[in-house]
Amino acid sequence: MELTGFFQNLTTWLPFLPKIYNPVVIDFTSLFTVLCWLVAASIALYFSVNNSRIWTSIGIGFFLLFWSQSYQLNPWHETFTIMIAVHYMIGTISILLVSHGIQEYYLFTRTLEITGSKKTIYIGTFLIIAIAILVISLNPKPSLYVLRNYRMMNNTIWFFLCILNIYYIVKIYSEMKDSPIVNGIIAFGVVFVCALIWKGSGLYMMIYQWDKPWLDIIEFTGESTDIQLHMAKVQLARWLFKTFNVLTSLSVAGTFAYLFKLLR
Repeated sequence: MELTGFFQNLTTWLPFLPKIYNPVVIDFTSLFTVLCWLVAASIALYFSVNNSRIWTSIGIGFFLLFWSQSYQLNPWHETFTIMIAVHYMIGTISILLVSHGIQEYYLFTRTLEITGSKKTIYIGTFLIIAIAILVISLNPKPSLYVLRNYRMMNNTIWFFLCILNIYYIVKIYSEMKDSPIVNGIIAFGVVFVCALIWKGSGLYMMIYQWDKPWLDIIEFTGESTDIQLHMAKVQLARWLFKTFNVLTSLSVAGTFAYLFKLLR
């Protein structure tokens, strides 16, 4: 959808909004993906507030994941590079929180003990996000190189923590085979397998400098690229990245909808 004219008129009617300098185009795939993240985030936030303490880190983590992915619908994200860096950092914090929650859940299945409080998780998450935003704001305005580094950091951390989370989910499944929510645990495993392929394919392209951010950079620097020699690999990686981005959001929304039904 071409929305440049709409947002330019909006900034005219509401002059306190920043001006739009870049085309605003939102494709239906991005819109569908973000809506799936919104469904998952809403249920996840409900879990973090109205259910056992054990769901708090997982719920907040998936809510932050929606926040990090919502930049795709933000008409100003191309203009303000600090905003993009913040989204990447929040996405990284989200998987750290989710992984913390998965590990806590594993300990709970083994010991039936829950330590800490919801307030500690809420305050700790707020402080981590605030410090991340402060650090980004105090440093120089992120260049295209810096934004690419933030994205690579995000993909790398997601990739390795997805592997760790799959391992813990297998362990949790072995402890909860007779539980009524065991299918929800399996669904979480599917989520992290999809996320592993999604982030792994993105990381693969970045390592070999076949990703779009790098191609955008070398348009200005005039550097060469070997992408034309490996187009089959690039096309496969791009397809995996786009497809499993959608599948991850869809599986997360479906998993939380299923758990919401079970745990009501």
